Amino acid sequence: MKLSKGKLVKLLLGTLIVALLFTYVWPWAATHQIGSAYTSMTIAFKGAGKGLDPQGNRFDINELKNKDILQKAIDETGMADSLTVDELKRRLYILPQAKADTLKELLTLTTITGKTQDTKERIVYPTSFTVGLKDMGIPSPFESRKLLDNIMKAYQVHLKVKYLSDTLSEPAYTLEELLKLDYPEMMMVLNQEAESMLLYIGFYANNEPLFTSKTTGLSFPDLYQQAVLLKDTDIGNMRSLVDYFELTEDAERRMLYADTMLKRAGVIANKLYGEQLTAEEIIQIYDNSSNYIFASGESVPVNLEPVENQFYGDLIKALVDKQNSFINAKYDQQDIQRAIAKLQAVSLTGDSYIQMTKEIKAGTSEAMERIEALSQMTRKMAEELYDSNVGNKIYVGGISYDVRSNGNFLINFVFLAALCLLAVIACREIKKSRYNKYFEMICKMIVQLFRRKRQEKET
Repeated sequence: MKLSKGKLVKLLLGTLIVALLFTYVWPWAATHQIGSAYTSMTIAFKGAGKGLDPQGNRFDINELKNKDILQKAIDETGMADSLTVDELKRRLYILPQAKADTLKELLTLTTITGKTQDTKERIVYPTSFTVGLKDMGIPSPFESRKLLDNIMKAYQVHLKVKYLSDTLSEPAYTLEELLKLDYPEMMMVLNQEAESMLLYIGFYANNEPLFTSKTTGLSFPDLYQQAVLLKDTDIGNMRSLVDYFELTEDAERRMLYADTMLKRAGVIANKLYGEQLTAEEIIQIYDNSSNYIFASGESVPVNLEPVENQFYGDLIKALVDKQNSFINAKYDQQDIQRAIAKLQAVSLTGDSYIQMTKEIKAGTSEAMERIEALSQMTRKMAEELYDSNVGNKIYVGGISYDVRSNGNFLINFVFLAALCLLAVIACREIKKSRYNKYFEMICKMIVQLFRRKRQEKET
């Protein structure tokens, strides 16, 4: 059997169209998804294999779907008017990757020993992920690739900001607000700022003591020592001067406050003294040699168990604690009384007072500037640490686009072309045979059946 060139071209063209429809159009019509942009991400920073983030907390890859990250990616792509965060979240998918030997091991974890079934448990923390963005509706491969690329960039920036901000605490007062406080409160706040700075630097000094900055040549322990010197020496000396001279801008108000604190300390001391006397009375009526205790006003002893010797030791300990607390309360009273006496007999007046307050304010300003400078230097070194030890250990591959299809287009085309050729050959052979009339009858019945179905739908 021979086919003319024109018919052969028409056959192949029709086959090509059917192959395209079958391979690409049918999946899109069924799922409204033509394909997806995807990339791979691998994390290799410290603790990743144990499911931890760089700070030792639980690592959650689903944080990539954070609303702020997605919104930033939408804005960067210029799709704020056509795409919402919720729609983008539904299109985004994350698939953990694992090696074949790991999966095989997980499938063979259950073993049977004798009559007892032992199940071995193992938690696998993946460090490689496939992140994809499904195309919904009208396909837009280039736009999807750009959007996914912006998502991955925003996620990396988010991780860095989170790493740096989790340890940094903002100052409670500005320098202007601090200088408006009275001198005792000024020193208290300044000391708190110094302690906050020590905690901030100490976090890195304890976790990364060997890290040395390439820009400053300093390590975190070096900065920590500078911070300790600032807190204990510079700020400590100013606090001692303020406490010694009882520097204040409102002596009368502080005297009223100190008087109130003195009365309160007196009440606490009296309460502790009463508790001390009660403990002494209990010990006096307790006979440790025979393990008997005589209740007050009663002549009948109550026999105690031999182990009650421990109770006697607890009584002695409680008595000592009450005595120490009472002594500390008396010392507190004496400190408050000395402070009141200093406030009543002002030792600094005139030029001496003005000079001292100027020095305290100047020292406070300098200390705050040094705290800010140390904090900024620590932050820059922390950024350098993150870039070298964390940021460089997060690998994101190139963005690819995978077209959703039913198999391979070339294979489908060859298969359909062969099928069409066989069908043409079969039709010609049937026409030449005695079964031609039956074949024509069946074809007419099929055509009539389709026409009837269409008429029913129209009516």
